[in-house]
Amino acid sequence: MLKNLLKWMPNNEQGVYEKKLTGVMKRLKVQNYKFNWDRTSCFVEFNYNENFYRLEHSIEKAKKNGLLLNNGLDCLMELTQSLEDLCGIIDRGMYDFETWISGMEQSPSETMMPGFQEEFEIRYKTLGRQNLAEYNTDELKELFPFGTEPTLKEFKQNQINQRSLGKKARFEEIVSKRI
Repeated sequence: MLKNLLKWMPNNEQGVYEKKLTGVMKRLKVQNYKFNWDRTSCFVEFNYNENFYRLEHSIEKAKKNGLLLNNGLDCLMELTQSLEDLCGIIDRGMYDFETWISGMEQSPSETMMPGFQEEFEIRYKTLGRQNLAEYNTDELKELFPFGTEPTLKEFKQNQINQRSLGKKARFEEIVSKRI
């Protein structure tokens, strides 16, 4: 019975914190939000007063501050707890939500771009058709010991030819025995 209880524990924990996050976002009067967590991090994205915000937490960030988190779900729990604490401060009337999140605003282009990728094109100048007799094949064999072997296509064709020759030889042998 204890084993079954422990098997369901992580899923239950996940559901609890997802419900907590939903409740916190309702308290903050945020209607449209998106969240996700993976093995090492989590995020919560939302729109508030026509501005886009993204809150992130990761194992690396926690480690830099001396906290030990095991996975992305732990990060989500920490982020949810922080938002819950923020709700408590706002409910006491100290500051409003806009004041707290004003420094966290992000433009949508920052989140849409996964990273910088540079594209470049390499152009080669051809020397035209080369005469293979110009090259010393012995030198090539030393430099590229496997480069002068037949290609896979040639190898398979050679196998097919050998099979057909073997069948032909067996056929001729059978015919000669009968005669």
